[in-house]
Amino acid sequence: MSHALTPPRRPLRRAVAAVLVALAAISAIAAIAGPARAAEANDPDLTLLYRLALSAEMCGFTVSPKQAEGIGKDMDRHIRRLNLSDDDADALYKKIEADMAAEDWDKLCAKSGAWAKTYAEQIRKFGK
Repeated sequence: MSHALTPPRRPLRRAVAAVLVALAAISAIAAIAGPARAAEANDPDLTLLYRLALSAEMCGFTVSPKQAEGIGKDMDRHIRRLNLSDDDADALYKKIEADMAAEDWDKLCAKSGAWAKTYAEQIRKFGK
């Protein structure tokens, strides 16, 4: 039974449901667009920085605290320049990690391999 001064609840429920559906659709579009945005932002300099960080972690390649800090600052600078969200930057990092894993970590991490030499050359740019 509805009181004359109480507005009907059914239209309100429909409006709330419509808003929730719209928000869910926006979230789904954002989730799909996030990885796409990260792939578009595949900047060679940021890719190199991510590869250096991943190599230090996965291969145990030498990196000093000063070098790690320099790499981190450069990453932040490139992320800001590319206007990447945290999610986009994380998605790109994970993509590069997967790409490196597909190249075979044992080969990449070989101390006398081509990547180890490139790593050593690039890491010197960040001091000692």
